[in-house]
Amino acid sequence: MNEQKNLYLAIGISIAIIIFFQILLPTQPIQPPTLEQNETLEPATSIDGQTSQLVEEIKSRDDVINTTKRVSFKNSSIQGSINLNGAIIDDLILSKYKTSLESNSDNIQLLLPDGTSNPYYIETGWKELKGTNIDLPNLETEWESDSLNLTPTNPVSLTWSNNQNVTFKINYSIDDEYMFSITQEIINNSNNSIEVFPYRLIKRINTPDTINFFILHEGLISLVNDELLEKNYDDIAEDCSSSLQTKKSFCDNKSQGGWLGFTDKYWMSALIPDSDQSININYRHANNGRDSYRAGYVGQIYNITPNNSLSYGGKLFVGAKKLNVLSAYDEKLSIPRFTDAIDWGWFSFLTKPVSYAINWFYSYAGNFGLAIIAFTILMRLILFPLAQASFKSMAKMKKLQPEMQRLKETYPNDRQKMQQELMALYKKEGANPVAGCLPILVQIPIFFSLYKVLFVTIEMYHAPFYGWIHDLSAPDPLGLMTLFGIIPWDVPPLLSIIDIGILPIFMGFTMWLQQKLNPAPA
Repeated sequence: MNEQKNLYLAIGISIAIIIFFQILLPTQPIQPPTLEQNETLEPATSIDGQTSQLVEEIKSRDDVINTTKRVSFKNSSIQGSINLNGAIIDDLILSKYKTSLESNSDNIQLLLPDGTSNPYYIETGWKELKGTNIDLPNLETEWESDSLNLTPTNPVSLTWSNNQNVTFKINYSIDDEYMFSITQEIINNSNNSIEVFPYRLIKRINTPDTINFFILHEGLISLVNDELLEKNYDDIAEDCSSSLQTKKSFCDNKSQGGWLGFTDKYWMSALIPDSDQSININYRHANNGRDSYRAGYVGQIYNITPNNSLSYGGKLFVGAKKLNVLSAYDEKLSIPRFTDAIDWGWFSFLTKPVSYAINWFYSYAGNFGLAIIAFTILMRLILFPLAQASFKSMAKMKKLQPEMQRLKETYPNDRQKMQQELMALYKKEGANPVAGCLPILVQIPIFFSLYKVLFVTIEMYHAPFYGWIHDLSAPDPLGLMTLFGIIPWDVPPLLSIIDIGILPIFMGFTMWLQQKLNPAPA
């Protein structure tokens, strides 16, 4: 009885401590100083993107889209448009994912144009060396398109020519998932050689709302020189500010291929240069009324002589971090470690196999809830030999309880002698009081990995189970704080930790019954 009281007391104290820290020590957002937006552009080392000015009027996505000339794109997974003013990909909707389970809810809007509340877009262009005199397309350039609809079967080419007989093209194609192929071309019909270098960048204006949970990464993500880099938005603001004279080493780097971008819990945008391209990577934060975060790269310097041309390829991923989709891109397009865009964590050697196993069970069961149950049963079967040994040990310990009690009464004031007699008793009967803990020690990392997979992977997003569970990625709607659905109200985040559902309570009851069957702790 005392052990149970101590357990309940420990649980209560833990909950009280968590609530106390959430109330008195909330996470304080970093307030970066006012920064200068313009940076000195050095050849093939940094990118000078579109300025992030504080807009006087925030417009809706439709208002901005309807006032600009655009090329629409659509496949089975995404739809959106490319702004012909600057050739910016700033409008992208995920066709397969909605913001909620309501029938009239909107689809996820991943990319948004400048002028809206939270702009998020991709730029593609060219920069020249200092001292050269060539008119390059910029963010105000009005491009001409050979088609107004980009589909998997219909690529699109944008064209612009300057007054020096130099023609610039951007060729777009998309697959049926989330991958764009982008090729920049220069056709030099002038009488002079030109020296330029290409750039591509992702810009995100205003710090996005994040879950801010320790087992989930949201922010900058990249694979540079086969090293995975994960930095949150505070890290970029502190270490890669445009106004800093000396920035952290990760803010500027060089790589051969790789990929880089921004990740949310379920979604990601990533620039993917060709594997044979040498690039200079650049991460920046600036504030000119609004925070802006930038991840991009520049290619090498190219000298294009008269009557010659140049093509520069690369890819862009914008969409859901679905495991089978990322795996297919990893294999077919040779994108290194692309599945690591999912936050597997330190236990990746466990979380990855767990995720693949659940997806395998789903392919047969057709329901992720059943797939999770099947995986749990499989783990129980694998760990059964350990559990069986634990049960045998506990049975022996229970059988020895009277003799152990007798030893305590025989040596009440001689603890050392009592321990010696206990050890002799354990040896004689072949009992091991620690054996009961072994299965628990093995199961802890496995089931933590299972929890991690269920939390970070998109496969459970809006996936139904049975009964009252319509979304396996959401908390149990029938919680203790709503009297299991009797009182309809939104539980505040502060109280969500004690908003325990029916299934955890049932699990706790079964654990209590199991504890009653076990002997008292030695």
